[in-house]
Amino acid sequence: MYYTFDVQTAAQRFQDEIPRWFAPGAVYTFVGAGGKSTALRRVASLLADRGVRVRLTTTTRVGMAEFRGWTVQTVRNLAEAQQAVDGPERVKLLAAGPVQGQEKYAGVAAGMVDAIRLQADIVLLVEGDGSRRLPAKVPREHEPVVPSGSRAVLAFVGASALDEPLDELHCYNHERALALLGRTVSSLGAAEMAALAAHHHGLRKGLLPSMTFRLVINQGDLPAKRATALLALRLAWERDGVEGALASFQEGELYGTSRD
Repeated sequence: MYYTFDVQTAAQRFQDEIPRWFAPGAVYTFVGAGGKSTALRRVASLLADRGVRVRLTTTTRVGMAEFRGWTVQTVRNLAEAQQAVDGPERVKLLAAGPVQGQEKYAGVAAGMVDAIRLQADIVLLVEGDGSRRLPAKVPREHEPVVPSGSRAVLAFVGASALDEPLDELHCYNHERALALLGRTVSSLGAAEMAALAAHHHGLRKGLLPSMTFRLVINQGDLPAKRATALLALRLAWERDGVEGALASFQEGELYGTSRD
């Protein structure tokens, strides 16, 4: 007798599992590096396809090009922010307006995000820091800016940084990363990645006890990096209980989680 098993593809798993991370009526903050804006857009589209109204914003700055073609509404105070959130549009970016001399939108204050009342069918996604397009980062003193009402913080790192030198070409604020890990470290391997994910001055910086934390290794479509990425997830889970996943938000694929 032969048995057949329904094995999900990476794309099917992404479609099934990623939306479960985001319950409506809550705020979720994305921090780190390696494709946060791409992830914000992909998650927004996934949730909108399921009937959720999605609002996006930032407590820092975001590039205009990243959201070209999207509905953008300028909000200057809480009343305008609340009106923008309550609108009928399926997906909308809230910003404080263009940054003079830059192709960027200014973000809104974290306190304003906390004061917004969310209806039961709305998810608010927040980008809480920048990374200068590098695949990895450790936050500086003034960042990330995480609204205190966030239900969860998702810390991103690009798989392209793994097994590469821990330097200014691969890691934003790399000197701080070296200080946290020890000056003898020369590259970002699985153990180092797991350690940064668990460190309260690393990727967990700004996390409050009420918030769920998730390590998201993006760029999982790079086959040469998957073994190290999956090992980093396993180490982070076994050593510190950090839950995580390896995905490609560009391709819409999920390759594994810390619980696999």
